Amino acid sequence: SEIDARVSLVESSKGTTASPTLREEITKLYLEEQMLVREALTLNLDNDARIHDMLAQKMRHVLSGEVIQPDEDELQAFYDENIDSYQTPPTIVAEEIIFENHEQLSNPVRQLLIDGADPDMLLAAGKGSVNTLPRLNSSQLSNLFNVEFSDRVFNAKEREWIGPQKSELGQHWLRVITAEASRTPSLEEIRNRVRLDWINQEEETRLQREIDQLWEKYSVKILGDRAE
Repeated sequence: SEIDARVSLVESSKGTTASPTLREEITKLYLEEQMLVREALTLNLDNDARIHDMLAQKMRHVLSGEVIQPDEDELQAFYDENIDSYQTPPTIVAEEIIFENHEQLSNPVRQLLIDGADPDMLLAAGKGSVNTLPRLNSSQLSNLFNVEFSDRVFNAKEREWIGPQKSELGQHWLRVITAEASRTPSLEEIRNRVRLDWINQEEETRLQREIDQLWEKYSVKILGDRAE
């Protein structure tokens, strides 16, 4: 039956019926695998931390049982209990100008930055490029630059250019175009995400319950230098 299952899998992937030669090859590979497994067990090669980890993970899947689904009351209760975890952080959309000059900018360009000039005016006065950074939270902006620069941008005044933040590309200046405050989406907006979170937690709970029951089957004695 195992060989037939493997043949069916190959036939499904290829979209054709397996030839006698291919079936014989699949059978041979399966038998070789079984022989190698038995030889490995004979040599006690299963006594390996990586093998133990794989077996433990497989047992966790077995013990966690079937896929379960929450009813409406359970879903609502889970959402209410974990509502803080679904809160979205503040985000911004920002304009970015990268001046190719690594040195201090000219006085006219610096004055334009202070005045909150638009990118086209700035690029007419200094060589560089302009980009739009779409909908980033402070953590994402920190990953692009650093925490200090991210905090400065998120606390900037309207039309205020923040910089310079230097890189190998030059010096970066950012200005917030739009800002969106933190918000908590409704259950309807994130129903599928909440459902998956509920399933994960419920599976973990059931799994741990099964593992706790296993302790009753075992008497544990730890051997070592300090063992009696």
